[in-house]
Amino acid sequence: MPKTLAAIRETSAKWPQAHAVLIEDKANGPAVIQALRTEISGLIAVNPAGGKIARAQAVSPQCESGNVYLPHPHIAPWVDAFIEECASFPSGRHDDQVDQMTQALNRLSRMAASGGPRPQYVG
Repeated sequence: MPKTLAAIRETSAKWPQAHAVLIEDKANGPAVIQALRTEISGLIAVNPAGGKIARAQAVSPQCESGNVYLPHPHIAPWVDAFIEECASFPSGRHDDQVDQMTQALNRLSRMAASGGPRPQYVG
């Protein structure tokens, strides 16, 4: 759990304009939220529906239709590794970024469908 707390603190410091921090309400998620609730605002416990593969299948039309923007690797050096992880999913060595992307895209889709605020590019 110390590595998780440190990662959330680091990411929150890097992206202070983020208004929501989604944390899975499983495993050590509740303890993470409890430990950080007075330090970091916007912590939201989420219970993702279905498994990682089902969530990826649900957002694949958004990706395939060109509705997902990724910055050029010269601007964001992490993009090539992210694309490689997506391409090797679900049998690749890592899948955490794919899972985070699917949860974000599903959340944004639900917000748009409900007439919620329009997503903005943060970067």
